[in-house]
Amino acid sequence: MKLRTILLSGVFIILICVFAMHCGTEEMSEPLEKIVSVKLSPVSTEDVSLPVHSSGMLLSTQQMRLSFKTGGIIEKIYVKEGQNVNAGDILAQLELDEIKAKVQQAKSGFEKWQRDYDRTNNLYNDGVATLEQLQNLETQLSLAASTLQIAEFNLEHSTIKAPLHGRILKRLVEENELIGPGHPAFYFGAGREDWIVRLGVADRDIIQLQLDDPAVVVFDAYPNVEFPAKVTEISQAADPQSGAFSTEVAIDAAGHRLAAGFVAQATIYPKKAECAILVPLSAIVEAHGNRGAVYTAQADTARKAPVIIGPILGDRVVIVSGLEDIQHVVTTGAPYLKVGDKVQIMD
Repeated sequence: MKLRTILLSGVFIILICVFAMHCGTEEMSEPLEKIVSVKLSPVSTEDVSLPVHSSGMLLSTQQMRLSFKTGGIIEKIYVKEGQNVNAGDILAQLELDEIKAKVQQAKSGFEKWQRDYDRTNNLYNDGVATLEQLQNLETQLSLAASTLQIAEFNLEHSTIKAPLHGRILKRLVEENELIGPGHPAFYFGAGREDWIVRLGVADRDIIQLQLDDPAVVVFDAYPNVEFPAKVTEISQAADPQSGAFSTEVAIDAAGHRLAAGFVAQATIYPKKAECAILVPLSAIVEAHGNRGAVYTAQADTARKAPVIIGPILGDRVVIVSGLEDIQHVVTTGAPYLKVGDKVQIMD
């Protein structure tokens, strides 16, 4: 009798365990469905002016490189960097011994051929010399005169003079240095208050720009100051080395002290508008560089669409491609979604 009671108790415990396991299996096989509350925003298409960003260097409006016509040893430099000069002021001079010797040599040659020509001309008038002899000497005299003119020209340009009123922006040489012909010795700025920033613009942006487009320039020297500017020059050919198109913007110094060589960050606002697709910035997820994604709701289910991201305009962003057939995107709740989630659209 006691053994029978023990067996019935064991069977009862086994049945309870089997029932509990069965109930647990049913609960695991029916998980609770995830529903995410979201808000939708429409995808808009508008004509907008997309800003063009670039960087460059501050220059004087009439900046030029001054150099010697001939090479030689620099004998004297008369100016310092940042010094204001007047038109005609001597800036630097070469040692002139060799150049003056060449002038004297050319002058002696010219005088010799002049004497020969005069003597032969008298003989020709007396019928002793031929016309051919006279013409040959006339040619030699003309060549000697040209050689003398070249030597005197080189002597004159062995001294660098200021072409206009302006400022020495940078001195590139020192006294007693050997300099080659045409090698820059000074950067000279003819405009003391007129400044430009020369930028390199990509081909996809250059087609949007026009003369007089407004711009804003910021310098590292004045990080909290925005200098108003406008486009004054647009290159029609790309730089063969960088592939960028040179663009100049004239800026208003607004009383601030500027110096050639300042690094500038410029934003140009083209007057020409173009059609663009815009969505709220909060709709973008998984952004990396110019690539990202947005979520949409189709039949109350989250769907993800990869997109190419363009410029950011305030609280909206331009979508270059990826939303051609999509009318609405998820904004509120987008970071919490994954593909296939059920969504509840809020008003």
